[in-house]
Amino acid sequence: MNNITTKFAALTALLLSNYAHADLVITAVFDGPLSGGVPKGIELLATTDISDLSEYGVGSANNGGGSDGQEFTFPAVAIAQGEYIYLASETNGFTDFFGFSPDYTSYAMSINGDDAIEVFYQGEVHDVFGDINTDGTGQAWEYLDGWAARNNNTTASTDFVIENWSFSGRNALDGESNNDTANMPIPLADSAVGTDTLTDTDTTTETDTDVEVELTLISTIQGQPSSYVTNQYGEKDVSPMHGEQVTVEAIVVGDFQDFDTDTSRNLSGFYLQEETIDSDQNVLSSEGVFVYQGSTGVDVNLGDLVQVSATVTQYFGETQLNNITSIEVIESLGADGLNQVTPAGIDLAGNQLVSIAGSGRYQADLESFEGMLVEFTGELVINEMFQLDRFNEIRLVAGERPVQFTQTEQPDVQGFELHQQAVAKRGIVYDDGLNLQNQSITLLDGFADFNEDNAPRMGDVIENLQGVLDYKWAGNSSSKATWRVRAVEDDVNQVTAQSQRQLQPDVLTGNLKLASINVLNYFTTLDNGNTLTAVGLSPRGADDLSRFGVEPFDAEYQRQLAKLVNALVAIEADVFALVEIENQFDTSENGRTALTQLVDNLNEQLLASGKQTQYSAVYPQAEFVGTDAIAVAFIYNNQTIGLAKDSIVAVLNDEKVAQLTAFAQHDFINEPIFDGVATNRVPLVASFEHLTSEQHFTLVNNHFKSKGSSGLSDTTSPDFDQMDGQGFYNRKRTLAAQAVTAWLETSPTQIETDLIAIVGDLNAYLNEAPIQYLLSKGYQNSKSSAQYSFVFDGHVGSLDYILMSPALTDMKQGSTVWHINADEADALDYNLDFGRPADYFNAQTAVRFSDHDPIIASFQLTPAIETLTAADLQQMYENGLANQTLFGTGSARLKRVNEYFTSRVLALLERREGYGLDVCYLSSLLDNRTDGDLTTRDWLTGSDITLFNTKVKQYLEQNNCQ
Repeated sequence: MNNITTKFAALTALLLSNYAHADLVITAVFDGPLSGGVPKGIELLATTDISDLSEYGVGSANNGGGSDGQEFTFPAVAIAQGEYIYLASETNGFTDFFGFSPDYTSYAMSINGDDAIEVFYQGEVHDVFGDINTDGTGQAWEYLDGWAARNNNTTASTDFVIENWSFSGRNALDGESNNDTANMPIPLADSAVGTDTLTDTDTTTETDTDVEVELTLISTIQGQPSSYVTNQYGEKDVSPMHGEQVTVEAIVVGDFQDFDTDTSRNLSGFYLQEETIDSDQNVLSSEGVFVYQGSTGVDVNLGDLVQVSATVTQYFGETQLNNITSIEVIESLGADGLNQVTPAGIDLAGNQLVSIAGSGRYQADLESFEGMLVEFTGELVINEMFQLDRFNEIRLVAGERPVQFTQTEQPDVQGFELHQQAVAKRGIVYDDGLNLQNQSITLLDGFADFNEDNAPRMGDVIENLQGVLDYKWAGNSSSKATWRVRAVEDDVNQVTAQSQRQLQPDVLTGNLKLASINVLNYFTTLDNGNTLTAVGLSPRGADDLSRFGVEPFDAEYQRQLAKLVNALVAIEADVFALVEIENQFDTSENGRTALTQLVDNLNEQLLASGKQTQYSAVYPQAEFVGTDAIAVAFIYNNQTIGLAKDSIVAVLNDEKVAQLTAFAQHDFINEPIFDGVATNRVPLVASFEHLTSEQHFTLVNNHFKSKGSSGLSDTTSPDFDQMDGQGFYNRKRTLAAQAVTAWLETSPTQIETDLIAIVGDLNAYLNEAPIQYLLSKGYQNSKSSAQYSFVFDGHVGSLDYILMSPALTDMKQGSTVWHINADEADALDYNLDFGRPADYFNAQTAVRFSDHDPIIASFQLTPAIETLTAADLQQMYENGLANQTLFGTGSARLKRVNEYFTSRVLALLERREGYGLDVCYLSSLLDNRTDGDLTTRDWLTGSDITLFNTKVKQYLEQNNCQ
């Protein structure tokens, strides 16, 4: 048995007091990262002497299927109070990861991060982790490739109480090989995540005021770069007093205790800052520190003068006072106490220092302000809200919103590195006062009454942001430790809007409007955890909420559909190129597929609003476009547009690419372009007829491979991230661009036209290789380089395009990017998972119908101008004579003369044209004698004289006659 009682003596004493009468309790559950998902198992603690361990057993409840009963029974051995037991699914992986062997193994521990655990005593459930009747996938207690650890001061229970546990979050252990070196290690024998060593935080003692106490200044504890030390985790900014017991006396500048009346600020402790008079006046050392107190202890308040005796520790990069032996409130000063400290002024715009965050990426180096009350100079711009709905955190920058490096610059390793540093220098995370997931967004100061009508947008600003500065992760390892500002009081920080939400796109002139839009994984196959789509893959869109016991089961789908239809109605394009729609096409149009359902609902809403516009879908010659779960598609306004007569709708797969001359030598087995996993989605091409002008135009809709790794680990692969700003799979996307242009040159729709557009999500910013290749082939971008359609990692850029051929460019009237999505928090979209309040959402608008903004362009198409010959004019004249719609002027005799002159001129004109001689004199003479101008007597008259003269003038213009 792995007895670590000695190592965790202080910990055990506390647990025994907290878990009295619990006997054997679960203290940790884990699902490991090694091959096969090991180690898998649990840690248990004996809280009393157990003479016969065989009275206890364990079972796992898999995938929400309810209890499987006691699947493993411990042997008949005795264990002492304070001993830990490790039960795992196997031995080797456990030993490799932890460095010691498990006490027991059992198939019952073949858990997958979504399974509940039961501990039995004499056949009855004694303790439980997770909900045995709920599949943990997507639940707040899920621990896939991660862990869960019981919080301090909580006891065993037959009912699962999620607040009694701390979680690493999904995939926290991905890529780790050893628990000791893991970024988010499994806290074995430590049931209060947040400390280096857990000891009793509720042992506050009275202080004898007659005894002189040696005080240590916080600045001495924090140290400065020249005095920092390094710890076992490689952190290089550790306090020079790490591990020492100290006594400090300072002002409470942040009250984040768990047990007071303010439930919106619970971080298990409080922040202290030296009075201004005690400051060391050294800008390199901090005057503040976080005191980790746990869930009980002496209550302190903002502004109190407090004396604390504790040990200096470091937790995930943050200096803390821990293992408290005494806390005394010397004096309750309130606002007067806060006036005795000087908030640190931070000018991010002028900051030149960076460090490495818990994510391994750059961050502003704010070590010298750790734990202090701070105020940031001037305006900070909201540049990221991706984690707002999960962690109540946003990202802010000083100055302009960051632009993706390759949107404006050429790909370059050194340039990209410098860009990342430059952006990091001026950025900060603004967080709420909790380290929990999926709480009300209104808890973030400045986001009160959050809903679509008043939700801040990216680009909005906060002026003179105030709060305490700490270094923590936000309740889940995926948020990663970094510098965070947290308001210490309500209504201190306010968001000021910088732009008005535009509920309708810009009005564009012209008679043809094209739009490329991402439909955010619009699926009619709802995700119930088990269902597969028709193509055989898991659905990616709305959930079947019955899996979570929520009704109506299709609420997410109905919300998504409402937003999407609102967007289509507002844009009212002649042709929509759709990206990220469920991959299934049905020519019967029976409403079974996502595409037909979308068209049906769109048409119904248009009719209900009194509009005559109706849309039709373009159907490829197969049920599926490629083998991915998502595909591209077209719908068109059938009142203004039709499919070109005798055209075919075609798709581009690797079989067709192999037939192109440029790819005759390409190795498709080792480097597929459109077929298989981690490839570009299959493009779809169609030729349309503009019914007014009778012009034909061709559109090819694309969704190139994304920039993520998709599991690619071979650093020698040409698709591996070259760290020049283009991300993973740049070569794959470039090959797709080359294939699409070569394919278009073959007229794949069997329609010859020079009016062509390459549209869709190309997953490449403007200066990256795929886009530059397309531009080098003569295609023109419909929008300016400054326009963006997407926000990723706090940067704006454009991944979405309408790229026009030169002939189509000549007909362009205007273009716009409708910023209805990218600048909005995803908390406003259709999703209802993780308990999101339904009233954030507004079904009457298109706001946040997707994460990409629509790209819209308009054109003016005119009827094709026919090429006239002298023979055409001669034929028109002879037809006019025969039909008596043209005849000579004057008396009968003069009439015949004038008809002769006209016929003679036309004959001479045809002869000169045939010899390539000048035709301008004769055609000008013919124009003068048929134009109705009284200054020169006309030779002809009749009902077709105007039309005949129009053709003569066209002939003049065609031949460049003045």
